[in-house]
Amino acid sequence: MPQLLRWQSTTQAFIEPLGSGQALTMVRIPAGCFEMGSPDQEPGRDDDEGPVHEVEIQEFLMASTPITQAQWQVVAAWEPPSGKDWSLPLPENPALFQGEQAQLGAGEAHTLQRPVEQISWDVAMEFCRRLILRTGRHYTLPSEAQWEYACRAGSSTPYAFGSELLAELATLRYPSESVEDPRAQRQQTTPVQHHPANAWGLHDMHGNVWEWCLDHWHEIYRGAPTDGSAWIEANAPATADRVVRGGAWSDPPSDARSACRYRLPAPSREPAIVGLRVVCVPGPPAPVLASPSLEPPDRDRSARQPQVLWIDDHPDNNRGERAALAVEGVTVLLASSPEEAIELLAASAPVDLLLSDLRQGDDPEAGLRLLPLLRAKGIVIPVIFYVGVLSDERTRQALEAGALAVINRRDQLLEAVQRQLASRAAEKPA
Repeated sequence: MPQLLRWQSTTQAFIEPLGSGQALTMVRIPAGCFEMGSPDQEPGRDDDEGPVHEVEIQEFLMASTPITQAQWQVVAAWEPPSGKDWSLPLPENPALFQGEQAQLGAGEAHTLQRPVEQISWDVAMEFCRRLILRTGRHYTLPSEAQWEYACRAGSSTPYAFGSELLAELATLRYPSESVEDPRAQRQQTTPVQHHPANAWGLHDMHGNVWEWCLDHWHEIYRGAPTDGSAWIEANAPATADRVVRGGAWSDPPSDARSACRYRLPAPSREPAIVGLRVVCVPGPPAPVLASPSLEPPDRDRSARQPQVLWIDDHPDNNRGERAALAVEGVTVLLASSPEEAIELLAASAPVDLLLSDLRQGDDPEAGLRLLPLLRAKGIVIPVIFYVGVLSDERTRQALEAGALAVINRRDQLLEAVQRQLASRAAEKPA
């Protein structure tokens, strides 16, 4: 059973062991609604922080701190699962402030508890992918909405701690610092948890290092999702700007406001200012928060739950759909490619239905090739394609090739899945 920790008698945390004495403390962030962005009169505000809009957030888990050098080194040293390779190599310790570059603070014997701070978006996502493969849970970067919601922790002031951010509360560059000021002599990162946590048990949401979010950069919030999901542009190049949040040790307090946002190209490894903080999102695979009421009491635990295999080359796509299926008692398995899906099916994985997009990465024909691949392997399984944009020609080709349906709306997808699973259950002998 996961160990439960508590702050102020309201916050729960899931402990995810990493090995070598390291672990992630994943704090439970409650579901709720909040006003995202900043009002026009907020000091330090930029136009990209508006318009203010209401966002509804589902419950999720967030790391209590940015990823530390110690945590990173353990994950970077993991061996890949049998028969697999990691997608990208991870640098051993992507931090400037280590060894001779670090000025150790009082009581600080080493820098292992400081955050990593030379991280590109792609490398941050690889870190998340390794957590997924190792734990079977859905780790990822937070959406921009999740990040701000968690940072605010129920507050509506510029900072989680109020209208001002004192030096005792965050590692930042303060205007009062002069050359003679001791804090100015040590302008660099500090150990995580050096400052107090916000009301939800999260440390360093203001300052220390910027933190990557999933979202592509958008100049304003007009048209932004209101369900807490990441705002992703499907056709954006791999180098497109992504969002970072929180401010860094070298920034003034105004850059660390809860609503402040900044952009960086995904491949960027800005010197010593950008790290990451992971989240674990609801829906399989994810840890259970030790609350018996979360599972319907009349569910038959002895019966195998229906299982759907979803081919998705980006694990953060369609997470709302997967969570909705989980609520209905459907287990969703993930495969990153048609080849991986076929490998699972050929190994007799008990799957009732296959879901996929017609496009995989830059290949618009991947879905159409999936069906003959299945036939060549002698695998008989219904296939539903869930697409972003319907095309009459591609729909016709998919249906002629044997697809059960081509759908682009969530409600239609859930209905089709449940209908097909019910039909499959009726076909099985009692």
